[in-house]
Amino acid sequence: MTTDYDGIAEEYRRAKLQPWRQHIEMFMLSELVGDLSGQSVLDLACGEGFHTRMLRYRGAKKVVGVDISSAMINLAQQQEMKRPLGIDFIRCDVRDLQLSQQFDLVFASYLLNYAQSAQDLSRMCQIVARHLRPGGRFIGINSNPDYSGELLSMRPYGFTRDPAAVEEGMPFSYRFFLPGDEMITVTNYHLSRQTHEQAFSLAGLTDLLWLEPQVSPSAQADYLPGYWDTFIEHQPVVCFQSSRSL
Repeated sequence: MTTDYDGIAEEYRRAKLQPWRQHIEMFMLSELVGDLSGQSVLDLACGEGFHTRMLRYRGAKKVVGVDISSAMINLAQQQEMKRPLGIDFIRCDVRDLQLSQQFDLVFASYLLNYAQSAQDLSRMCQIVARHLRPGGRFIGINSNPDYSGELLSMRPYGFTRDPAAVEEGMPFSYRFFLPGDEMITVTNYHLSRQTHEQAFSLAGLTDLLWLEPQVSPSAQADYLPGYWDTFIEHQPVVCFQSSRSL
């Protein structure tokens, strides 16, 4: 049931153009990341480099992107060839990653929601900690375990999300609607916030904070009043930040 991104890489890249990606996802992550001048960054589950390039623009001196999908890495490398930023892209399952370097920041956009069990999540967190210098930050965005909406609640924003799962490891789906009546489906897995907190703690990732979605000031000005209210009310995604203990 795991999503095969090799078959939907181009479509998923286009799904990143939906307005909420820019006005909520990118806005919040950019605010969390801040100024990266002189820092090294590892982007896990980098996809076609949507956020990886943002990290470089934020001033990072070294950026490495990692993704399990060959097709996604190919798209990222094609973009790097067109507009070189000095980013290295590696095809690898994050669970098997063994780089001989620690980074100032590890970034993960929709990585942890692919863990199918508490043990799987712990392994991901241990890989993060292994590649993060003491005191370094771990920042990302994830499916919200406490999503409160129904199947069609997010349809005005270009996607749907199954109602919140109740069992640990239970799969649920996102469906992204693209121009031309195209649709792609992505499978995630439910693990509670408590399970996440335990996995972070066991890996030595401390000070975990969950951050509710926020809308950029430009979006609040450009869209009709109330347009974003349902997204903010039901919170399909959630950002997080933590650090590796010294």
